[in-house]
Amino acid sequence: MEDTLINSDVLLKYGFKINEKKSKDRLTIFYKDKFEVVLVDDGSLFYSNLGFEYPLKDVAALKKLYKEVRREELLPAP
Repeated sequence: MEDTLINSDVLLKYGFKINEKKSKDRLTIFYKDKFEVVLVDDGSLFYSNLGFEYPLKDVAALKKLYKEVRREELLPAP
C-alpha cells in the first residue's frame, strides 16, 4: 500500500474530506486536521502551504510529510 499512487479514493480512505468551498474546476482540495492537499485533474497531487508546493507521488510520501507537519502518524480512518 505504501507505493500506491494517490487518488481521491485513497485520500478518503485515510480520512481526508473534500473542501467544496476551495475546490475549483481542475483542482480538488482535501483536508484533514488542518493539513491540505490538492489533487489536480491530471492526477498529480501536492501539499500546498505557506506559499510552497510539495509534490506527493505515493502514500509513503504523503505519510512522511503528514508526520513531519502534524507530528503524528497518518492512519486509515476507522
